[in-house]
Amino acid sequence: MFNGFRFCLLGADPRSKILMRHRAFWLSSVTIASCLSLLRLLGVFQIWELAAYDRLLQLRPPEPIDDRIVIVSFSETDLQLLGSSQISDQVMANLLKKIRSQKPRVIGLDFYRNLPSQPGYPELLEVFKTTPNLVGIAKIIGNEQGAAVTGNPFLIRTDRISARDVVIDVDGRVRRAILYPGAEGATALPSFGFRLALDYLESQGISPDPKAEQLTLQGIRFPAFAQNDGGYINADASGYQILLNPRGQTGHFHMISAIDVLKNRANLLLKDRIVLVGNTSAGDSDAFFTTYSTVSGFSPEAMSGVELHANLTSQILSTVLDRRPLMFTFPEWVEWLAMVLLSYGGVWVNSRKFARLHRLMLTLLLVLAVLAASYWLVTIGWWFPVVPAAIAILTSATALTMVEAQRLSVLSSQDELTRLANRRTFNEWLEREWARGVRSQSSLALIFCDVDYFKLYNDTYGHPKGDECLRQIAWAIQQATKRPADLAARYGGEEFVVLLPNTDTQGALQVAKDIQAEVQLLQIDHTGSRVSPFVTLSLGISSVVPSVSTQPELLVKAADLGLYAAKRKGRNQMVSQALQLPLEEN
Repeated sequence: MFNGFRFCLLGADPRSKILMRHRAFWLSSVTIASCLSLLRLLGVFQIWELAAYDRLLQLRPPEPIDDRIVIVSFSETDLQLLGSSQISDQVMANLLKKIRSQKPRVIGLDFYRNLPSQPGYPELLEVFKTTPNLVGIAKIIGNEQGAAVTGNPFLIRTDRISARDVVIDVDGRVRRAILYPGAEGATALPSFGFRLALDYLESQGISPDPKAEQLTLQGIRFPAFAQNDGGYINADASGYQILLNPRGQTGHFHMISAIDVLKNRANLLLKDRIVLVGNTSAGDSDAFFTTYSTVSGFSPEAMSGVELHANLTSQILSTVLDRRPLMFTFPEWVEWLAMVLLSYGGVWVNSRKFARLHRLMLTLLLVLAVLAASYWLVTIGWWFPVVPAAIAILTSATALTMVEAQRLSVLSSQDELTRLANRRTFNEWLEREWARGVRSQSSLALIFCDVDYFKLYNDTYGHPKGDECLRQIAWAIQQATKRPADLAARYGGEEFVVLLPNTDTQGALQVAKDIQAEVQLLQIDHTGSRVSPFVTLSLGISSVVPSVSTQPELLVKAADLGLYAAKRKGRNQMVSQALQLPLEEN
């Protein structure tokens, strides 16, 4: 019963083989996906995933300018005209008066102004007192980007201060925005760009839903960033963060020179808009690398801080008012399942009976399809990590190719029916062992086996049963040849051979007895046999110490003669045949 079960898989019907094949595919796919998930958790792919995400965003069609936002900038040219890199309170007060006169909706001052910068501090303070729609900044969290910086005392007292903190990724780029920074002992202070958006929306009667667990504006939820979202691994998720969905690197907001405003050359451009006042000069240290910071020359292009905050303001407004999508991420189990399915796709493609070049092309097309799908998802606001997905396909395809190559290698040396070595492999082993025997002068034995009355067995039970019988006989022979150096092979039809290095005649006889015993244990019915009710073997045995004057074919011939002698004696027995050495020519 147990012996028969060992061969049920080999003799399984085609549907069972297909089912087992697909089970193996799924098992390998799950294994590959699990290994890749583990590598992801170790952070192996994080830098690649973030870079791939950047590239997908950069490939999106250009977006229009957000007309609701204007940046009044102090550029390098402006500072040269002022004659100083330091902007005095007097200049700032004059600028804010000019901006206020055009009645903007909200004014965001991207300068700390926690300390006086004379001359003109009293004038600047008066502007703060008479401009209720002005919002200043403070740095709440002290970290490697700098120490905490308090805001202007008057703006703090009148609750017109916001947090200017920025979160930077492991590769030095900004891809996330802080809505509410988390700092020990700090109150819930909104970030600069977020506060400007809130004030603008409040003027239209839109404010956060106080009953919602997550930030909700006009029915739109802003899910908080978690440490393993998207391609991130153990990222700092303190405070309330979201993924940035920037419009681009530069040029997506109206930008006006501060000198033009001071000289009344920007009339009617600021009315009902959000105006951010900031420094964009080349010498300012307030610059950040972002998703859109493409490499130019030897270093990536940076974005000024005021533009970065303008992007967050625009993102909030366009999401609430224009239904522009936020950036969402999939749950980790969805990403893992996707890797399983893609791994299966890679395995399936490379299991087809196509030419190798066609399989390679299909695999690359599958990878391109994943890239295209990831790009499309990004355009509608979903981040699917493309790097592990592509690696899952390529890994599964490579693994299957290697397995297939190994399988073909085995098949080229193996008999397809019995899984024993084939005749070609036997001939190679015989040549090698003969040469080794010549060098070491050790005995080499050969056993020839033949299934008794096998033609009658096929006539009685049919060829499928005959094939199953040969498989079981092959297994029995393998059970009797336990040494790694021994080789059992199918010689042809119902004939088998066993090559035994370092074995004399007595040793070969013992192995032959073991083979017969194993076959008897199988108890394979054979009503057509004339010597036994069960399948039996006839065996021929020969052994010799190889020499340069003899050829290995003589050993095969001697064992074959022993086999015929066993058959003449009535079958179901073994005969040892001495090797007949050729006479030397005179």
